[in-house]
Amino acid sequence: MDGLELKTKFDGLQELFNRCINHAFRVLTDRITAKSAYLDCEQMRELEKLEYIRTADELAQLYLRYSVLSNIRNFYSDPAFLWNSTLFEELNSGEKKKYLAFSVVSFDYSRYEQANTVYDAELPYFSAVVKAVVLERYAAYLQDRKSKVAAQKEPKEVVMTTKAVLPIAETDNPFDSTLNDEQIAFLVEGINDVKMFNVPLTPDDLTAIFAGKPHAIVRSNNNRLVAFFFAGLSDRGLITPNWQSVIANYKLFLSKDRSRDKYINQSDLSTATNYIRDIGAEGKYATIERYLKQVKKL
Repeated sequence: MDGLELKTKFDGLQELFNRCINHAFRVLTDRITAKSAYLDCEQMRELEKLEYIRTADELAQLYLRYSVLSNIRNFYSDPAFLWNSTLFEELNSGEKKKYLAFSVVSFDYSRYEQANTVYDAELPYFSAVVKAVVLERYAAYLQDRKSKVAAQKEPKEVVMTTKAVLPIAETDNPFDSTLNDEQIAFLVEGINDVKMFNVPLTPDDLTAIFAGKPHAIVRSNNNRLVAFFFAGLSDRGLITPNWQSVIANYKLFLSKDRSRDKYINQSDLSTATNYIRDIGAEGKYATIERYLKQVKKL
């Protein structure tokens, strides 16, 4: 198998990992977000502390049991960790042959959902790798929540003297998008095809949204369709798994409720995401799914 064939094989396997990882990560973050609606600040801090300790303990047990996973902690945020880390090199020759022989199209996600170790014989350590990456991302997510709370509580220093205002450094890619111009133009066709927003988008509009700097705030016609679209991009490793918080923090879309101007928040997206997990890809969802399946081929 030459280098190009090997990279293609790894990309297919990575999509399997990303889908399983992103789904499990969303379940964990949605769970703690849902709990936050019923807990006060002190209770949330205690819950997050306990969650972090539990997560750290589980990770320690995983790394002790599976030395092959040791490099994961350095690549857990990389959507192409299988190619960029040393995970594959850590496998023995028999295990490597199993990965290279595995047919990606034979992967049945419904079987995996029933028992997440079902493919471990054909893809050694598959469930352990998924769990390690999910827990590493969840630990980082909890740390990020803690840092944001701490930053909000810091007293602001009152400076009486006039100082030059320095520009604030902000990322131009809050979604960690890897989409190119051709892919964005293709996705815009799908967005407009299903009338996801109250006005059609242009490729420039979607590029600006991914940069967190929309030209104008558009209104969602269907929050569930928005969630399906962004979750699909995340599942394919094209944007960050934290897309819900990016949309909420950057105030990118107005809610479909036309009686008031309310931005879509993380709770709205979490509710919509929970709904779309239980539906089949029919109607407009099937249309978006077709575009999502094709976009990585461009």
